[in-house]
Amino acid sequence: MADKAKTTAKAETPKTETPKPETAQDNAKGATPKTVTEKLMTYAELAALKVGDLATYLKKIVSQDAAMSKAKETFVKGLQFNAKVVAALKRAYVERLNSREIPPDTTFKKYFEQNAGGVLPGRIEALAALFNSLCLTLDKNGKPLLTEECFDNAAVDWLEKANAIIKQAQKQHGDAWKTSDEVLDTINALSKPGDALKAIKEIRARQKGEKPEGDDTDASAQPLTVGRAIEFLKAAIKNGGNLLAAGKKDEVFDLYVETFRLTDHWIDAGIPDEMLNKWTEQLENAEKNGHAPHLEVLKPAAAEQPAPTQPAALAA
Repeated sequence: MADKAKTTAKAETPKTETPKPETAQDNAKGATPKTVTEKLMTYAELAALKVGDLATYLKKIVSQDAAMSKAKETFVKGLQFNAKVVAALKRAYVERLNSREIPPDTTFKKYFEQNAGGVLPGRIEALAALFNSLCLTLDKNGKPLLTEECFDNAAVDWLEKANAIIKQAQKQHGDAWKTSDEVLDTINALSKPGDALKAIKEIRARQKGEKPEGDDTDASAQPLTVGRAIEFLKAAIKNGGNLLAAGKKDEVFDLYVETFRLTDHWIDAGIPDEMLNKWTEQLENAEKNGHAPHLEVLKPAAAEQPAPTQPAALAA
């Protein structure tokens, strides 16, 4: 019997294929495409790294922060120019809206998205509104309320704070907003050379009824009235004995002299002498009869005396 040939079967290594990224054609049936997310290290894993390995992540932090700061600086530098671009688009939008070239329910934000392909940033929109209000609006002499040069030279912070003032003035004063004190003061602050921030802050605080920065006056202090002034003088006079005992004789004497001379100032008050004489008589009667000076005691009218009768003529 012939020996069968022995063959040694070699184990074959299984083939592995790298999965191909899913394409739009593969996802034609609506399946959710697979996304590969980078797994972030835990704190324990990071703590186990050497300082040299941690430096890779530290450098990334610095580079990302620098990129964000540069992008922010670039954005802020371009705010005024971009605001004027948006202001020009808004003028075109109003013209097309009035000429019925676009649907009447088209908002400006929607019109911006249609032309820009994205959402209008809020800060640019605010400055564009300010540019329209001040630089494209004319005063009674046909000149812009604020020149474009002043707008360009102003700091972004000034303009953003000024926009809040203008918006509230337009809401509060209606058509008369251009001649309101806060608007005129704001335009004056932006038109002058130098730092306008302090002036604009004071205008905004005044507009909101708040106390300006650096003002230490007590907001709860009550206004001085005649009654409070009189009570203050009374209290000062009653305290004269204590001041005298404290060795302040000259101060007490000055108080006595000035309060004694107060009545002399009525001569220059512009009140007719007849009325002053009447008040003096009214005060003297009040002191004499013990009633309040404001009460005017009316004297009873004298009874009418009957006319004397003539005796009847005697018959002749």
